[in-house]
Amino acid sequence: MRLVSAPAVVPLVPGGAPWVPEGAVALDDDDTIRAVGARADLRRRFAQAPEQRAEGALLPGLVNAHTHLELSGLAGEVTGGAGLVAWAGACVRAAEEETYEHRRDAAASAAADAVRLGTAAVGDVSNALASLPGIAAAGLRGTIFHELLGSREARTGDALADAARERALASKRHPWPAGLGYVVAPHAPYSADRDLLSRIFAAAARTGLPTSIHLAEDEDELALLRDGTGRWPAVLEAMGVDVQARVPRTSPVAYVAALGAFAGPAPPLLVHMVHARAHELWAVEAARATVVVCARSNLYIGGRLPDVPTLLAHRIQLALGTDSLASSPDLSLFAEIATLGAAFPAVPALTWLEAATAGGARALRLEACGALAPGRRPGLLDVGVADLAAPLESLVRDPDPPLRWMAHA
Repeated sequence: MRLVSAPAVVPLVPGGAPWVPEGAVALDDDDTIRAVGARADLRRRFAQAPEQRAEGALLPGLVNAHTHLELSGLAGEVTGGAGLVAWAGACVRAAEEETYEHRRDAAASAAADAVRLGTAAVGDVSNALASLPGIAAAGLRGTIFHELLGSREARTGDALADAARERALASKRHPWPAGLGYVVAPHAPYSADRDLLSRIFAAAARTGLPTSIHLAEDEDELALLRDGTGRWPAVLEAMGVDVQARVPRTSPVAYVAALGAFAGPAPPLLVHMVHARAHELWAVEAARATVVVCARSNLYIGGRLPDVPTLLAHRIQLALGTDSLASSPDLSLFAEIATLGAAFPAVPALTWLEAATAGGARALRLEACGALAPGRRPGLLDVGVADLAAPLESLVRDPDPPLRWMAHA
């Protein structure tokens, strides 16, 4: 075993000490945590253990709860600022030009970069499972959310059966890593009909894993679901979709709840929630669902952030995601934290750090990740901080801190 000590240790154990000055982490040979505490105490307990010294603050590896690694080849190719409908249309057109091999290679490069930026685990949304080899090669843990659209159902007759065939083929191409979960996922409430959405939620519930859905992302989504207005009807009509079949005349949260989204043992990750109304949040709180905030993507596409103070007032659990490189400049969760810290200065720094670690791990059911606690193996990051007397505040201010892995996840 060995000790890793640092001027500051940030355990990120909910309810625990915010940080430990002159702390240390005792690691077994496989990098599982044996103990966390004051350096002097651990030095006495493990007197024979060799010691490594970190220069900044020790944190667990970060958990990026919402990525689209397959879209990494679209970096810099899709213009934002005109809202989700315009961005999504441009994204689909650009993606149609890509081959499976291009998506696979771009995803692999992005996955490796995510690790360099401090990420230990991901919740990755995939359409063709092209991100699997790159996630495995990078040593990332987490979940692949196999996204099923109504267009797949129309093309194959059974989107779930087709997804199972695609997964079997992907597993033949590349062994499925032990630390990577799999669950089918819807894209958004307007992307499939009621029957397929219900079947996806039921299939996810049978796995015991949470699924993921983009929800309350823009005003046009709300307008479509409420009364069939906004910009989505024209898009759906052009695809040959019966628009009225996707107009439940209710709110996004109420709609997915009625379709069984919260009926399983693990509530889904609700991604974005930029336009969620206050009355909807009671249901999210009651379901103990996690909201995944993707700040820079939201600002790039629609110029607006979710109402985080209201989410926190409802005691809703938060996780952070970068979304895709088609809407974010990189996969850095530290940049996400800095963006949110600047936008909501009254929110405690610890809230953002927990969302980027323990929040994502809890949402994805990654029991070994997200916090520096005995029995876990979350990876260990040495992150440079400008002020070691106030490490939490320093971590929230710096979008690109120097960092190195002291132990990989």
